[in-house]
Amino acid sequence: MSVVDVLGSLPEREGELVSYGDDIDKANELLFSETSKSKKEAILLSWIKLSQPCMLGRIAASNKKNLKLKVFVIDENDVAQGIVHLETYLQMCRKTWKQACAKGESDAVLYFFNLRKLVVTPPSEELVEIFKGLSDLIFHEYAPVSTDVIYTEAVPLVLNGRLFLYKAGVNFFHTTAHNTANHDRRVPGGAVISINSVGHYANNLIRAGLASDLDAAIVSIRKLAWQSIGNGGVSLGKEMTTSWHNTDPANTCPLHERPSTVPEGFSIKNYSAWYHTDVLIPGRLTRNITTVGDPCLEQWKWLTIEYFTSRQYELGAIDFGMFHGYPVDLEALLFNPFPPIRAMNSPNLVY
Repeated sequence: MSVVDVLGSLPEREGELVSYGDDIDKANELLFSETSKSKKEAILLSWIKLSQPCMLGRIAASNKKNLKLKVFVIDENDVAQGIVHLETYLQMCRKTWKQACAKGESDAVLYFFNLRKLVVTPPSEELVEIFKGLSDLIFHEYAPVSTDVIYTEAVPLVLNGRLFLYKAGVNFFHTTAHNTANHDRRVPGGAVISINSVGHYANNLIRAGLASDLDAAIVSIRKLAWQSIGNGGVSLGKEMTTSWHNTDPANTCPLHERPSTVPEGFSIKNYSAWYHTDVLIPGRLTRNITTVGDPCLEQWKWLTIEYFTSRQYELGAIDFGMFHGYPVDLEALLFNPFPPIRAMNSPNLVY
């Protein structure tokens, strides 16, 4: 079955009143009373500005600090036109976005699947199949997509007449992640595939004359990453979120003003979560209804942000292409050379 067939086979669930918190409930009401894609985009961005755990996401949605975001809305009409139309449209969106990235006009993208059935489909085997199917329509190079795998996208940027590809993280967000161990990945309106490249952003800042060099750009961006960890408890009603800082008393806080979600003596190298935060589709959390802090859940204690460095990695290294781009011919604008990585929960975690 295609992803369109799977969506069509889902029950309507009419009359089911499920709350996902006041912030998402209000956004959903607006999104599904609107038909204009541009207005749907504006509603989503308004929600992200206030309720998205990732500080980079909030800044991009607010159009601040030269962090540039594109949004492509996929609505009921796109799905109703069938699998061929849906795939063609998504590939057109991907090409349009990469062309913008090459010119420095975007650093990140959201594919927003504003579909009613995704708002009421709980974590289940069907939800996993939908997320796999939607991903396959975008990421042709590595289809079919699997759960518990880290997929990355290549984001192009032309610098001094040369084309470089930067590695970008790829994640699914969805409405029914609310109040589960995947709560940090909640979003109104259905589901979102989020792609962002901190390396592209850093080099784009330098290109625009807004950062003196790569080290200066990385310092600024890394602080936003630290602030994002443990920041996902919006509408959860509990102190614990689905990610949290590890403590390392040997560290001194590098933030001038430490947010309440960042503890004193936090580790600047690694953190913990109820899932690998770089995985596209976390299998257990997307397949099963979970609760935050369930002692039966696996804890990922060695998640790292040590790749926030200006160090130049060799071709083939796991962090190659992160902040130093992969130089390619101009014809390779749409090429993605970065292979998937199976997530491994161990102290030797390398990504």
